[in-house]
Amino acid sequence: MSDASLRTWELAERSAREGDLDHARTGYESLLRDAAWVLPARLRLSGVALAEGRVREATLHALEAYAAREPDGVLMEALCAQLIKVGELQAAVDCAASPAVASSADTAVLAGVGRLMNEQSLPDLALPLLQRAQALGDGSPALQYQMGLCRMYLGDLDAAQSALARCLAAEPGHPAALRLRSKLRRASPSQNNVEELRSALHRMEPKHSDVPLLHYALFKELDELGQEAAAWSELERGMRSRRSQLQYDASTESSLFDHLLGMRIVPETVDTTSIDGPVPIFIVGMPRSGTTLLERILGAHPDVADVGELRDFTAQLRWSCEVMGGPHLDLPLARAAESADWKTVGQRYLAHTQWHAGGKRFYTDKLPSNFINIGYIARALPQARILHLVREPMDTCFSNLKELFVGAYPHSYDQQEMAAHFLHYRRLMAHWHTQFPGRVFDVNYARLVAAPAEAAREVLEFCGLPWQPGVTAIEARAGRVATASAIQMREPIHQRYVGQWRRYGQWLAPLHKALAAGGLADLDDFESTA
Repeated sequence: MSDASLRTWELAERSAREGDLDHARTGYESLLRDAAWVLPARLRLSGVALAEGRVREATLHALEAYAAREPDGVLMEALCAQLIKVGELQAAVDCAASPAVASSADTAVLAGVGRLMNEQSLPDLALPLLQRAQALGDGSPALQYQMGLCRMYLGDLDAAQSALARCLAAEPGHPAALRLRSKLRRASPSQNNVEELRSALHRMEPKHSDVPLLHYALFKELDELGQEAAAWSELERGMRSRRSQLQYDASTESSLFDHLLGMRIVPETVDTTSIDGPVPIFIVGMPRSGTTLLERILGAHPDVADVGELRDFTAQLRWSCEVMGGPHLDLPLARAAESADWKTVGQRYLAHTQWHAGGKRFYTDKLPSNFINIGYIARALPQARILHLVREPMDTCFSNLKELFVGAYPHSYDQQEMAAHFLHYRRLMAHWHTQFPGRVFDVNYARLVAAPAEAAREVLEFCGLPWQPGVTAIEARAGRVATASAIQMREPIHQRYVGQWRRYGQWLAPLHKALAAGGLADLDDFESTA
């Protein structure tokens, strides 16, 4: 490592910190001539390109960094994180599984990559890294929390409970651990955490960012104890607190839906070329509408790999359109997509996701919000199957309101905004059915839980799969479930959540009124006790 190269790196880093990206880029580019600096320089160039909105260039630099990877755990962790940012998950997974990481003696690297894998819903890859970090002496609350989360995703609830106990012993009042612990077991009069949660909340500053976690945990436990009034009070406080933390513009979302509703698809523009290799099955709909349940049923079929919520379709649409942004469709991307090369989008999506299938004929992509992308999916992937979960409006919206999401669904913390979003969703789904008749198969949640075998037969037939006895015995399945439904999916199929909103009907009058005003004809009868 030459002194000149080190000096160039330091100057480039200073320029980047000061926001002078042109000089920073020039410095990093000059380091590409020095083999010892290629990996860190490529990583920085990828970051600069992302900051300037050049998605393709950022991806190229990240992949070049991957090609130049070294047996250095710290650099591999940074590379893993950057590859995830640009949508190259398969390469990121390869970094996480590399000897430089897996055999590292650096607990920070092990814990960091383990956390990244957890965040990508890959707890089976996260667990050995977290375990090694623990064996090497990392007993931090952060590591124990990640262990608890990982164990929950994998269905080992006793081990999850133990990890969270260690976390809370090291840091009493850890908000995320308290909330996660509440999710692991149903509260009962003899075994609950209500007083501990209230005490932790009392000690916390009212505007602390973690306050919503405790309110939602209290709602969950009080709800299970049958204390609806107290539970609703906590939920309302949690929603209000969480909403105050978010920048959400309902009018911007409305403009996006208006744009999509204006799309008119010419059938001749849809390429019907068959897919070479495993075929994706998209499972879409509102969150908390039964999408995870349907995926668990499909994943029990020997020809289907259930791989969870993939972020790849929007990522590849952003790459193709060169539009920066988050993991969900926004108006700038929708406008740019009007001139997208759909064949390229489809090819890139398959290239980035088919590895998940593990040799099976089909694989699921269960990102509920992909309902907004159906017009694009239908053109980019004409042979893909699209399953749409349909759940009663009040149950769906209430189920969203009572769930604290991380970094998604900002409309779900206010009854009026929740109703507006649901109405947008319903209108858009009707539009897609008109534009792509026969492409989307509606699966009724109430029927799925009441007559699972019959509903599953119809779904399998739509997907071109033969009937397989036992697919509805989801409680018998092992494997990861890295969604808000992780605990529910370890139980037999039941109807416990049908009509769940009625217990809170007196407080949900604004939601019901807004949905009814929007013209929904399938609302359950409303009996307010207010």
